[in-house]
Amino acid sequence: MNMTSKSHLKAGVPFSLSAAGLLAGFFSILKSAEGDFVSAARLIMLGMVLDGLDGNIARWMRATSLFGAEFDTFVDITCFGVAPAVLAYEAVFQPLGPWGVVVPSLVVIMAAARLARFRIVNPDRGQDGYVGLPVTIAAGWIALFVFVESSDVLIETGFSLSHGPWSLFVWGVLLVMLLLEISTIRYPKLTKDPAFFLPAALMVAMIFTWPPVAVATSLLICLSGLVFITVGPFVFSPESVAAKEKSEELVVFRSSGER
Repeated sequence: MNMTSKSHLKAGVPFSLSAAGLLAGFFSILKSAEGDFVSAARLIMLGMVLDGLDGNIARWMRATSLFGAEFDTFVDITCFGVAPAVLAYEAVFQPLGPWGVVVPSLVVIMAAARLARFRIVNPDRGQDGYVGLPVTIAAGWIALFVFVESSDVLIETGFSLSHGPWSLFVWGVLLVMLLLEISTIRYPKLTKDPAFFLPAALMVAMIFTWPPVAVATSLLICLSGLVFITVGPFVFSPESVAAKEKSEELVVFRSSGER
């Protein structure tokens, strides 16, 4: 195998994962249109795993490219912008008539604005963190709560996304998330750390299991998302970054001293 073939193979692996993520978003839209909200939500979450996996593999294989980065942007707007907006509309807001498009439209617009700015102000594609909340957080929030309602596990508790206290909480928090997407608050990129990505992928896999376990896992992931929103900026504060760099310098100094 010559160098050109190896190069194409290296580029093809992360591209295939990105393409799979794009299809996950597309099929989620189709499932939402069919009324299969459980599958639609699961496909969005699957897209998140593929989104994190393609980036990690591209870096591991040293196959990152401008084409891959641009292609990933279209994957993101489809899987984490349009797909969750369609899911929210079909599952919850459609009965509201013309007003039912307001929240789903905001989801798409904010995601597009977030990703457009990301391409401009994050030339390193977020490798040192994000400016504004990543679009995957709001997408997962929508997908998981629609999944919880559609699974009927909590039906006896009165859980509903169309009325009542849970509805106010879920959509109120979502609006805050959408504002944070276009904010200048910095958030760390956790998916490039295997210690975070692997357990997170395992939790997403649990959503495909027995409904009570899947619902419990979904609520736990949503809780983790709230923690990330509130704690993430402090983790990425200038003081924490400086402390991390100082710690890394100390490790390098000690390693060189031992040699």
